[in-house]
Amino acid sequence: MTIEAPDQSHGASDWPFDDEFDEPRRRGLTIAAGLLAAIVVLAVVAVIAALTFSVQVSGRSMEPTLAPGDRLVTDVLGGGSEVQRFDLVGARVEDVGVVVKRVIGMPGDTVEIRVENDRPVVVVRPSGGDADQIVDNPSWTARLAGNKDTCCTPDGKGTPEPTRVTVPSGRYWIVGDNWGASDDSRVFGFVAADRVGASLNFRILPLGEFGRVPHDVTLRPVG
Repeated sequence: MTIEAPDQSHGASDWPFDDEFDEPRRRGLTIAAGLLAAIVVLAVVAVIAALTFSVQVSGRSMEPTLAPGDRLVTDVLGGGSEVQRFDLVGARVEDVGVVVKRVIGMPGDTVEIRVENDRPVVVVRPSGGDADQIVDNPSWTARLAGNKDTCCTPDGKGTPEPTRVTVPSGRYWIVGDNWGASDDSRVFGFVAADRVGASLNFRILPLGEFGRVPHDVTLRPVG
């Protein structure tokens, strides 16, 4: 019996490229696969980290700025962890848990809620300043009617009559954007700085609202 040798006259091969291109192509495919796998792993890690180190909004105390289910993370690109006036923050309040509110009174400020023309007006004198200023928060405008809240007791809670108080060192006075439906410093008083996390001005969920949370809260002169 005769066994014929394979015909190699044309250099037949299962690999469609010449040998000189074989190894570089294999190497390139390996590198590409490795990069793709690394990207996938990094994306998964980023999502897990974002969800782990974020705060989810519950309740309607921050409407219309935030809605229930919105998820916020520290806005590193917008200023890092240092809390500024009007920042959104997560604060851990005793007997309540974590709440998301807006910083209105900074340490050393004086704060007061007056009633003018049957509507509450929040007055702040910034620490070191010599003039009162009114907090202009458009979110409050349609949510104040009939609300007679005044403030503050020495610990920052609401009072029957307008009373000016100074925010102690190392504490903040925080209020919700949904004025008539927010349990905030008017209820639980000043919040210690070590109970306030970094600013939460960046929204990651829902995806349609992804990005820095816009706000136009300002201080304006009285009168």
